Amino acid sequence: MSTHPFLAGLQSNPDFLLQNFDLANRRALIVRVSEDLYREASFLDDRLFNPQMEGFWLPLESVLQETSRLTTAAPHYIFHVGHCGSTLISRLLAELPGCLPLREPMALLTLAVARRELGRPCSWVSLAQWDQLLQTAMRTLARTYRNADRAIIKATSTAGNLLEVIGPQADSDSRLLMMYIGLESMLALMLRTQDLRDSIHAYSPAWLTDFCRLTGRNDINLAGLGDAQQIAGKWLTLLLLFHRAKLAAPERVWLLNFDDFLKRPAEQFTDIAALFRLQCDQDKARSLCSGPLMRAYSKIPAQNFDPAQRERELQMARQQFRSEIQAGLQWAETVCSETPSLASVAAYLN
Repeated sequence: MSTHPFLAGLQSNPDFLLQNFDLANRRALIVRVSEDLYREASFLDDRLFNPQMEGFWLPLESVLQETSRLTTAAPHYIFHVGHCGSTLISRLLAELPGCLPLREPMALLTLAVARRELGRPCSWVSLAQWDQLLQTAMRTLARTYRNADRAIIKATSTAGNLLEVIGPQADSDSRLLMMYIGLESMLALMLRTQDLRDSIHAYSPAWLTDFCRLTGRNDINLAGLGDAQQIAGKWLTLLLLFHRAKLAAPERVWLLNFDDFLKRPAEQFTDIAALFRLQCDQDKARSLCSGPLMRAYSKIPAQNFDPAQRERELQMARQQFRSEIQAGLQWAETVCSETPSLASVAAYLN
């Protein structure tokens, strides 16, 4: 029986993307993409689809078998708290030779959600099966078009819990950039529109699950949390994950405040490129950091946006939602003071 061409493509050709898993039905979605699409796409989730795209749901066991002997260079990673410039950094890095960007692949989000169910009666997979799926996803996502290139995988913020696994298991050649903004800025950004508030509501159960597991707190529930507290809970959870990863592998991990990047973009970008072992001198960094990418909204490149506009929107939100922002900050400070495992995160509140 001949192998399906999309299965065969997973062996070496990045044009065949393992886009998602359907764990309940034991199948995986493989779609045909292109290098241009990797570079252009803001997200490799369902927003990637278009009517012309080819794709097939194929048996999961066949995908696992077909990729079991696949070897690739170790990828690099970007983790982030959301709305903190990670897409911009990914786009800037993609302008350098040697980088293939993968922004928020859906398969990783599916595995991040499934990880929170492991060990529960409702889990579709065992721990061993989940680990095999993660290794399969990472092997296929790490493929590149040229041997000298390296994949830089940017996970969605809801997949931040994968850092606990990817960090310790990452190859010694892998580098991890973890991006955040201050909690006060995060609150101002996320409270300013209903759509952004809704996005927090959608994933707050995931954040609270991670928060309680990491801190041992079982006395906090969603019913008692307003929007600002939910945003703060997400921020605290991810900063705790980031801080632990930094302590575990300080030589391979960089924790970057995006506001610091905006103060000295060319200098900071040179350091980011060096972290990922990409060639970028000061002239190139200055050119990129004063170019069109810095004047566009990275998630929607056709839309004009720049640091000055970002600051104006932040200032407006700070005035409009001052009381909510203060409530979120006070809640975070109280939780940190009451929770020993958050002592290290408290330093990032200032």
